Amino acid sequence: MTGVLGATLGLALVLGACGDGNGSSGDSGGGGAKSAVIAIAADPLEYINPLNENGSPGIQIAQAVFAPLVATDPNTGKTVNVLADSVTPDKASQTWTIKLKPGNSFQNGQPLTAKDYVDSWNLTAQGSTAWKNNGFFSKVEGYEALNPPTPDGATPKPTSVKTLSGLKQIDDLTFSVKLKVPFSQFGLTLQYLGLAPLPEEVRKDPDAYKRKPIGNGPFKLDGAWNPGDDIKLVKWDGYKGPNPPEADALTYRFIPNADTAYNEFLAGTVDFVDVPPTKIKTFKTDAPDGWVTAGASGANYLVVPAWDARFKNPKLRHALSMAIDRKAMADLVGLAAPSNGLIAPDINGYRADACKYCTFDAAKAKQLLQEAGGFSGQLNINYNTTSATGQIFAEAIGNMLRQNLGLDVKYTGKQGSEITTLADTRKLDGLRFSGWGHDYPSIEDYLTPMFKSTGDANFAGYSNPQLDKVLAQGDAEPDPDKAIKLYQQAEDIALEDMPLIPLYAKQNAYLHSAKIEPRVSKYTGVQALYSTFK
Repeated sequence: MTGVLGATLGLALVLGACGDGNGSSGDSGGGGAKSAVIAIAADPLEYINPLNENGSPGIQIAQAVFAPLVATDPNTGKTVNVLADSVTPDKASQTWTIKLKPGNSFQNGQPLTAKDYVDSWNLTAQGSTAWKNNGFFSKVEGYEALNPPTPDGATPKPTSVKTLSGLKQIDDLTFSVKLKVPFSQFGLTLQYLGLAPLPEEVRKDPDAYKRKPIGNGPFKLDGAWNPGDDIKLVKWDGYKGPNPPEADALTYRFIPNADTAYNEFLAGTVDFVDVPPTKIKTFKTDAPDGWVTAGASGANYLVVPAWDARFKNPKLRHALSMAIDRKAMADLVGLAAPSNGLIAPDINGYRADACKYCTFDAAKAKQLLQEAGGFSGQLNINYNTTSATGQIFAEAIGNMLRQNLGLDVKYTGKQGSEITTLADTRKLDGLRFSGWGHDYPSIEDYLTPMFKSTGDANFAGYSNPQLDKVLAQGDAEPDPDKAIKLYQQAEDIALEDMPLIPLYAKQNAYLHSAKIEPRVSKYTGVQALYSTFK
């Protein structure tokens, strides 16, 4: 999500409208009969490891180089097997048995086995490894033994226990996962690429392979790669999964400034690019025959730091929320709609009226601020300097808070990675922006990562045992409709506590060259990886 910190790639964007695909961008691909250059408006990656990645740029690369166990079918929205032959829960949805399809391998020739999943997942689950997808395994039996209590923001020390007691290899192609409690959504989560296996030689020395990944997906790295270089991929003939991409070669070009990436497309040097917020008003005329849009998905928030005592009173957070004119903010963003909850509009369980503190009411906001005892000192809003609209959006929010609450607001611009690091170590002063797009199509994926006490994307450092309890009840409920009701209760708790202030859901827009037509699905979104070639 352009200009949003801490965002992961939303994989279920609803089709809105598209051009006819007859744009005139030049032939910019190389290295194959069907090739394309895909621009990513972000800082270059430092490594490629899906088990240590939950951001949009890295996940885009992982989608090409690694293959999931299951996936969402772009035509039906149903979950289909990719590398898994079967995924079977017990009656309580607590122990899940996963059987792999035979005959698959890694790109180094090593056969893909159940042991690769078991060992890779155990490696990630060790808190001392400090990989970003560690929290995914918090539901697996034995997780606590690998993740002892640790001071907030610190990395756990190595433990004598190195394996999850709930993870068992049954035979070469079969393994089981016993969860601490029943979790009816677990089968859906297996499409997350943060669960991709690593081959044995990579597991033995992950650092040695962080810039030369060995995957099991449809593309492999083409030659040496270092941070800052284009990531060049070529089709890997050993991939046997369903519906392989049509491209023979892909180049991913990282361009930190979104406007620069957009201009590179107009100059004919790239084949696919996200439309930045600054171009929302002009992209249809800039590329009249080569654009595509996807309906509002994901969610964008303002993050309130739970570690800062000045924000402790919930009435203060409610006051900040009600002082924001979301309609004006959405109009400024463009192709956006005001948010009235924490869940994306296209997710089953979304409620249009979930948030009672998201209505713009300056008088009520002032009253709440007074009841909270006011705010001490300057209110700092952090923004990403690599985003062309980062400062614009920060000042828009800041002006609302200044005018409607009388707060003394200041702004601090930093690179997105620096803001994230400061927040992760609880050293960030003030508010920041964040966004979230689901890794699998479930309301649970909008709650557990960001609001569970141990969530991987708990941007605010928030913790509420009651919310954790209700989430666990939703996880354990086998009836999908009843589970959604429980997850909605968890959302209500989070909205009352408001560690994240909902802002808007953004419709995404993209430009593509004349030679490709991106795949567009209301279930899996707009994907350059699966473009057809003309």
